[in-house]
Amino acid sequence: MDYCPVCGYGPALGYASTEELRCSFEICDCCGCEYGYDDNVAHYERWVAKGCPWFRSKARPLNWSLEEQLTRTIRPWPPERESAR
Repeated sequence: MDYCPVCGYGPALGYASTEELRCSFEICDCCGCEYGYDDNVAHYERWVAKGCPWFRSKARPLNWSLEEQLTRTIRPWPPERESAR
């Protein structure tokens, strides 16, 4: 898995699957999602409603593009996506 499935932020997260990522309980530098806890559509919608603020602002790249980043999200976020397989 190369990007945060909730907000699309990279660099590579180093997980092979969404299932493995969900068990990590790591926190995305951008959207603040804690995988395994709030990795869901509701978290994404709250983040967007707040204006897509950075959870760790020092991690924000100089040439960051929200529009480009959002093209890498996985929505609907599992379990919705997983149940369709």
